[in-house]
Amino acid sequence: MSLLSIPLPERIENALHDRQQLESAGIYFAPIRHHSPACAYSTLSLIEQIKPDYVLIEGPDSFNELLTSLLHHDTQPPVAIMAQTELKPTQTDDKSDAVTRSAYFPFCEYSPEWQALQIGQQYQAQLRFIDLPWTAQVNEDEANDMQSQSLQKERYLVHSLFISQLAEKSGCRDHDELWEQIFELRTIEQLADWPAFFMDSFIWCALARLDYEPQVLGSEGSIQREQYMQAHIQTIKAQHPQAKIVVVTGGFHTLALLEGLEVAHKQQFKLSAAQQKTFIQQQKLGEQDKAWFIRYSYDKLDALNGYASGMPSPAFYQQSWLSLLQQRQAQMAGDNQPTQAYRNRLGVAYLSKVAHVLREKQFEAAPGFLSVKLAAEQSIRLAAFRGHAGPGRYDLLDGLQSVFIKGSLDESQIELWQEIKTCFSGFLLGKIPKGTATPPLVTETYEMAKSFRFKLDDTLSKVSRLDVYRNQQHRARSRFLHLLAFLDIHFAKHLSGPSFLSGNQMDLLFEEWQYAWTSNVEGELIALSEQGTQLKTIALNRLFEMEKNLEQQGVSRSSQGAVVLLMQAALIGLHQRMPALFSLLDGYIQQDAKFESLIACGHKLVHLWRGRQFFDIEDGFAIEARLDALLQQAFYCFAQITQGDEQQQEHHFSALLACRELITFMPEINKNHDYSIDFYHELDRCEGQLNHAPLLKGAVDALRYLGAKIDETILIEEIKRAFSTGSDPEMAIGYFIGVMRTAPELILRIPLLIDMLNQLLSEWDEGRFIQVLPDLRFAFSQLTPKQNAQMAQYVAQDLAIEAKELTLHQTEFNEQQMMQVIQLEQQLQSQLTELGLQNWLISTQEGK
Repeated sequence: MSLLSIPLPERIENALHDRQQLESAGIYFAPIRHHSPACAYSTLSLIEQIKPDYVLIEGPDSFNELLTSLLHHDTQPPVAIMAQTELKPTQTDDKSDAVTRSAYFPFCEYSPEWQALQIGQQYQAQLRFIDLPWTAQVNEDEANDMQSQSLQKERYLVHSLFISQLAEKSGCRDHDELWEQIFELRTIEQLADWPAFFMDSFIWCALARLDYEPQVLGSEGSIQREQYMQAHIQTIKAQHPQAKIVVVTGGFHTLALLEGLEVAHKQQFKLSAAQQKTFIQQQKLGEQDKAWFIRYSYDKLDALNGYASGMPSPAFYQQSWLSLLQQRQAQMAGDNQPTQAYRNRLGVAYLSKVAHVLREKQFEAAPGFLSVKLAAEQSIRLAAFRGHAGPGRYDLLDGLQSVFIKGSLDESQIELWQEIKTCFSGFLLGKIPKGTATPPLVTETYEMAKSFRFKLDDTLSKVSRLDVYRNQQHRARSRFLHLLAFLDIHFAKHLSGPSFLSGNQMDLLFEEWQYAWTSNVEGELIALSEQGTQLKTIALNRLFEMEKNLEQQGVSRSSQGAVVLLMQAALIGLHQRMPALFSLLDGYIQQDAKFESLIACGHKLVHLWRGRQFFDIEDGFAIEARLDALLQQAFYCFAQITQGDEQQQEHHFSALLACRELITFMPEINKNHDYSIDFYHELDRCEGQLNHAPLLKGAVDALRYLGAKIDETILIEEIKRAFSTGSDPEMAIGYFIGVMRTAPELILRIPLLIDMLNQLLSEWDEGRFIQVLPDLRFAFSQLTPKQNAQMAQYVAQDLAIEAKELTLHQTEFNEQQMMQVIQLEQQLQSQLTELGLQNWLISTQEGK
């Protein structure tokens, strides 16, 4: 299919004439789609035929200093250049308020830009990037609040009305399928015919560009970038009039470049004084650019993962590119098999690869040889029906879905389909030459990860299981992972194991982490490298900053905040800072006047004590003595639970129960003092001060009863008082919930609680009952299944009904129900027989 069959607007007809004129002047355009194998092959063919003096490529000209690394023989795509700059707020000169803005310029082997560099170098052309420096692009696009983005944006093509309508009329699902149908599935002879290919790609992009007004393109920065690229081309052409130049840019920009350069052609390509001034000013902004050469990965390159300008399924298109090169080599040797034969072989091989992966992943009913054969036949016939020279990506995916997926893409099949898409996407991580100029922090972190035997060759997620208590080397690995997490480097995710900061899973002996070395990790390290060259130094400085912020809180200083700093230092291995942090904690415990904060700090100190072997904390730090000092301070502040309004009840209630739990830990930690005596003494002092706080009143009465500080007679009197005639029903419910959440077993020991609640509920209307129902449900959820059954028995007796009438289990059936069950069993046995599973049924019954 050729786009020349479409009636073209006058502006595009004129641009095609301009293209001819500029080619006669030695300027050749390759209007590309980024990361397109078809565009890459046509670019290769163009440069081979023209043998240009210059190859100019869209990309910030500040990248030119990295050309040596890009062209190094040890460089293996996918790789990327990461650009960074600091964007200062317009209303302040404070550098601390500056925001670092980053962007990626990726290359894979089939990127047209990559092929332009490789083939251009073979023909000894001058290679240059010619786009605006990244700093200038950010200034043109300050309204965009994204911190990291692509330097090869194609969103205008994706959202083009023209392309959407053309896709619909062509029966294609989206712009990617339409692109593949028109461009990627051409024969190798058609791809080598670069004038015709780039004619069509130009028309495709130019028609899409006409959907957007100049004001939109100007506000987004496209026009400014195009004027800058044009200035580069004019400068070279004015200095070297006979030079042959190949310009490789996103096709969206080609229309503007053709129109601008044709006008400049009439002035022998000389820049005006105003153009020259603007060009020089913008070039100087490149001095603020920082550019790094980093590894990249297929999963980051995949358009389906959100990348702004990628082709979908890079792993598949890499194989398509290799197939093109294989056919090219065969043609040079005199073998002229058609492209269709190569694509058929590629399709069968790729389907076999996908099936192999699914079998290795042990998916249920993983496809075998027959399924692969059927999927291949389906894909090849689909391609022929659609007029394709062999199956493309969509043909293969349709064949896969038709054969490998049983039924609809529901929840049971979605995981299988996701794995198929992953096979098409890939996880290959590129390589860069040793000694490439990367920030020392990136090198240090990578080498540390290698020394800890993490696998870094690809971006597949892996799991590391660490015996953190018994293996010192595993503890060191754990600290490295915690250090990266503390610095917001997303190399690993904690899956399970003791979490000392939160107190979760403290009974587990092993840690499990899921990790992967990705380009994002390198990007985060590059951004972090501005703060230093060593991870621990940066972490130490961050701890200092956190300490400073804590100090600035003044009277609201929190011992909880101080102990978190201490535990964080221990987790990441900053033991040199721990003596100072213990001293800081001592001061904060003495100054902390908040009961809740002190109790939370106490729990974390218990976690620290329990993990002292994990943290390698010496006995000299005397965690036991600090817990003693903390509890004395907490008891001093205990009366705070009697203060505050109704909304503070829940916070005080949680702190009270947490205090009780903390007391239960203490005999194991410090056997020289009975802290329960102090605890119950403080509870006794609350007598008569909690009438306004029924939740706390119920909790305190329950705790005093459990601690044998009051007997059952006194507790019953308190219950009767809470539920007495004339009392506030909401206060009564609050008291009941306080008892239930503190000691749910009391509802069985003292049936009066149920009786009082039942009597109160019988006096309410439906609206009031529904209002309090969520709180009651939460209260009764504290009961164990056995306790629930016992309570049901009591309620049944009280209501003079059978207990089974309160259960959801049906134990009696009538004749009609029995007949339905028998018919259902017969249907089930018949279906099992049809499926050949009758032996399975018999063996299962015998196993019982």
